[in-house]
Amino acid sequence: MDTENDFYTPLIRTFQEPSSFSAAAVCMKIVTFILGIACITIGTIYLNSCTKQYLIPIYLIVAGSSTIFFLMISLVPCPPDEESDHFNRRKIGRVCERLESLFSIMWFIAGSIWIYSIYEPNYIDKASPDFCQKTLYLFAFWTTTAIYVILALMLLVGFCACVLGGTLWIRRRDG
Repeated sequence: MDTENDFYTPLIRTFQEPSSFSAAAVCMKIVTFILGIACITIGTIYLNSCTKQYLIPIYLIVAGSSTIFFLMISLVPCPPDEESDHFNRRKIGRVCERLESLFSIMWFIAGSIWIYSIYEPNYIDKASPDFCQKTLYLFAFWTTTAIYVILALMLLVGFCACVLGGTLWIRRRDG
């Protein structure tokens, strides 16, 4: 490998061969697990507490359950060898990951519509058709909003990395 490409090899290798147990990955999995438990708990406690949009607690329960389920599946080790049986399991695993991603995106969009379409519900009068329990609604609202903020930051960082990475590559190539 020439010296010009040595500069980029670690980043490329990081994308191709991610470390299986980095501290950041473990912390993210723990935070994701706790958030999943919190969604299930809040959704269950306040199951019939939102007359304006009864699907919000169901959204939280399904989102939390699927998050924990798919998190547990991601912890199952996948053998690295290319034997036919293992190779087929890896293919099935990839298909399952893509289906999980598709489901998560569609469920997140549906939940966003349910949550943001009733902003801001009546928190006080339980007899009102516009009532939604405050803890339930605000938890769902801020959790969903936080996910949008995180996604936006990830896109921004990715965009900056592409722009700066391209600029560094051009400078290094010219110099």
